[in-house]
Amino acid sequence: MNKHVITISRELGSGGYLVAKELSERLGIPYYDKDIINKTAQEFGLSEDVLVKRTEKKHDSFLYSLAVAVEGQSDFRLNDVIRDDMSFMYTSETIKHLAEKPCIIVGRCADFVLQNRDIIKIFICAEAVDRIKRISESLGISEKNAEKLIRKTDKHRAAYYNSYTDKEWGIASNYHMTINTSMLGIEKSVDILFKFIETYNEKH
Repeated sequence: MNKHVITISRELGSGGYLVAKELSERLGIPYYDKDIINKTAQEFGLSEDVLVKRTEKKHDSFLYSLAVAVEGQSDFRLNDVIRDDMSFMYTSETIKHLAEKPCIIVGRCADFVLQNRDIIKIFICAEAVDRIKRISESLGISEKNAEKLIRKTDKHRAAYYNSYTDKEWGIASNYHMTINTSMLGIEKSVDILFKFIETYNEKH
């Protein structure tokens, strides 16, 4: 099988991490998720803690932040906007470097960063009840708190993606394949994705 770079965007609790891990084993290629932050920090001599705080958080554009400040609704912190944008740029450079070889990259707007390359774009979602249960069990928190965390994280991921790309996070037409892990479970979902990648390779 020809090997491509695959990007995976995911809802919190959808099992996107598990799908990426299993798919990487079947394809024989590495996957990168949160370790992208570690690699970025090492490559550019940055603080990993700062990068964590500035990625996948709610981000407002320069003009939006300025407009809100002018209206007196908040303080305008130019340095914060610049630091957010620089963090995105550094992370993007790491993604581009990793994508020089076949791999799976999870999150971080990778589908947009690599839009000029031949990549396979996947979005992983799941039903709310399954997402809440998975997060509750994996983090050892109540289902109520899991639900709050899911809403907050999805909101931040969408804001981060939408502010840095010309697309909208989670819209099916932005991806080659959108799959709901609640329908078939993780293993069957990976089966379908593997077959899809085979078919994609035959046509490219």
